[in-house]
Amino acid sequence: MQVQSCIQETMIIEETSSPLRVFDFRVMPKSANTNLSVTRKSEASFFGQDGYLHFAQPGQNWLTYSENATNSAWIKVGTSVSIPGSITAIDGSETGNKIIESSTSGEHRITRELNVARNVPITVSIYLKAATCSRVQLSFSNGSSFKGGNPGVKFNLSNGTFISTSSNVTSYQAIDCGNGWWRLKLSGVPDLGTQSGFHLYMLNDSNNTSYSGSTSKFLYAWGAQFEQGTNLSTYTPTTVAPYLGLRFNYDLANQSLTGALIEPATTNLVRYSQVFDNSFWRKENASAVRSGSRSPDGKTYAFKIKENSNSSVHYIAPASNLPTTTDSVYTFSAFLKYSERKWAYFNIIGHTVHFDLANKVIGNRSDVITSASIKSAGNGWVRCSATFKAKSSESSVKIGTEISNGATSYRGDGSSGILIWGAQLEKGSQMTSYIRTNGSTVTRSADIVTLAKPSSSSECDVLVQRKDGRTWVNDISGSYQVAPSGTEVQYVNFYDSSEISTGGDDDEPTAVEPKLDYTSIGPTGTLLDILSNSYMSQTPSKSWSLQKATNTRAPIYRMQLNAGDRWSGDANNQNRERSEFYAKNNNLPFGKDVWLSFSVRLAEGSSLNLASGEFCYLGQFHASEDDRDISSAPVLGFKLSDDDTISICTCSTTSNPHTVSPKAVVRGTTRFNRGVWQKIVVRIRFSTTNGQLQWWQNGKQLLNLSGIGIGYPDASGPYWKFGIYRSPMSFTTAVEYANMELEHESSLYSRVANPLSIA
Repeated sequence: MQVQSCIQETMIIEETSSPLRVFDFRVMPKSANTNLSVTRKSEASFFGQDGYLHFAQPGQNWLTYSENATNSAWIKVGTSVSIPGSITAIDGSETGNKIIESSTSGEHRITRELNVARNVPITVSIYLKAATCSRVQLSFSNGSSFKGGNPGVKFNLSNGTFISTSSNVTSYQAIDCGNGWWRLKLSGVPDLGTQSGFHLYMLNDSNNTSYSGSTSKFLYAWGAQFEQGTNLSTYTPTTVAPYLGLRFNYDLANQSLTGALIEPATTNLVRYSQVFDNSFWRKENASAVRSGSRSPDGKTYAFKIKENSNSSVHYIAPASNLPTTTDSVYTFSAFLKYSERKWAYFNIIGHTVHFDLANKVIGNRSDVITSASIKSAGNGWVRCSATFKAKSSESSVKIGTEISNGATSYRGDGSSGILIWGAQLEKGSQMTSYIRTNGSTVTRSADIVTLAKPSSSSECDVLVQRKDGRTWVNDISGSYQVAPSGTEVQYVNFYDSSEISTGGDDDEPTAVEPKLDYTSIGPTGTLLDILSNSYMSQTPSKSWSLQKATNTRAPIYRMQLNAGDRWSGDANNQNRERSEFYAKNNNLPFGKDVWLSFSVRLAEGSSLNLASGEFCYLGQFHASEDDRDISSAPVLGFKLSDDDTISICTCSTTSNPHTVSPKAVVRGTTRFNRGVWQKIVVRIRFSTTNGQLQWWQNGKQLLNLSGIGIGYPDASGPYWKFGIYRSPMSFTTAVEYANMELEHESSLYSRVANPLSIA
């Protein structure tokens, strides 16, 4: 499988090509889709069409109108259904359904019909309560889809006992929900066909399904659910659309369905994220009082940060600083709404960012706050965020009111303030969907979305269109699992690989490479988070020194050195020029696999023509020298030479301290074609005598060495740097890097065959 990406207008597909299968997440589904599998182990939030925040539960419910059996989606045989408005359901609402027998002779049931996947377990559940009828049978429908006919159970609602079960039932359960309600659950496997559904039969005193009925016989029902698998998940109500486990997210700024949220896991480190009068929150010249305004979920009441009459700052903050990891990037967010004050601010580790809540504008921002956002959250609410790099194992966060942009200290009037709800601190450089907490931190698990490949094609190319760009995944031979991200997926199309136009490269569709737009990341010392690792720049601080692409989803950076460009840190070393990122505080372990995966592209132009003694590194693992050690060559480096040859060189010694710089050993070489992205994966095990080294380029293994020296006997392991590090030269060197991943807790071997897309 290969991955590539491009801007929407640049992909060239033959006009005769049409998708074999389409998953369009810009439209709410009207029925279940057996070609789509969704799992998530926790609740997760999204914005609905009604303009409120909702919390999606784990599991699925393929039924529409799950609480309204009067709807025509429900088939009634020998029964009638009403919602009297006086039957208290499980959720406390008066929405219980009354199912009444007719006086005819025959079956008395309600039924739903559904398409299912063959050989995939299914589960049906429904809340039931005895009235004048207390015996029921719950069974799957369409016996031709099951070996042995319809799996089913008979149950007595008055005493909570099972009367009988069929032999082909996979599992069954009855849960006492109180007040006479039972949640009855049945699981089975349609091993013969794809047509099923379920029946809920009323039984007579002899436990028969067919008999002469009486209109005086009735029972209560509510909350039916149909889902894949054998586990009973939390009940999710539905109306016009089934719940497939996906979160269809609306952009409340323009009231449009954006797509499906398919997010990675993350944790909200703020406890009592909605309860601001709890002692978890400290109040400084302010109070947190319950307001009469509804919160963004429309169900709970928001709080008001109300200033007192002192002349000072007015804010609330966690009573204790929040736990963070030094040098890791975090994003803090909260829902805010203007009241008497329209300006608010975050003070994070002593640095502020300011928000105009009424006009949805970001005001002054400290450079320590690397990015900030303000987004519409409906009904006058906005969700504000600020991203920063933690400086220690704990970080302070304050949320305050102000009278204007940056005017945090003023004399309050004793009543004015802003509304607040839903605070969140999460690791990462992007605000994700809100996670509610109470007395402890809460983790939202990842969305796992798997799409079935059409059986009509042996291999498929898959187009994934997200809100901010598209990705092609080539040569899929089985089901495709959508990669989680922070932006909505709008649609996924499957194409026959043989019908996609290729231009010279048999592995990838022909694409006109979009021109990347770059902007400077700022002066030397700028901090950035790249795919879960934090980096600091060391550059000459020119506008061209280190730039980031702005029209792509992938993290792509461009480094350039012109003659005479010099980093201020090299002022006393005139034999060096550099434009690099480094992760000095991310020391890597000895004796353990360290994985590196990235794409790199040399700028088009002439090859180097190095004189004797000149060098040019494009990446290096730098030693963490101990006291009395001499500064030495990189432990491992990627060295660019004449004819665009790339060599991996290693250094090692057992001397401790080492006072003589060891000689670098060339372990392998390859060549980079200029103007072409090269996909690189490396596995290293640092050791002075028993190191290991594997190297892949574009899916092909170039090296597999063991028992070699890679490193020095230092107290701390080396750290990674990438960019250009060279001796002074009279010409320009420019290199682009994409999707820089560094791991030592998990393997990146999958990137050999499936590199991250450059989109």
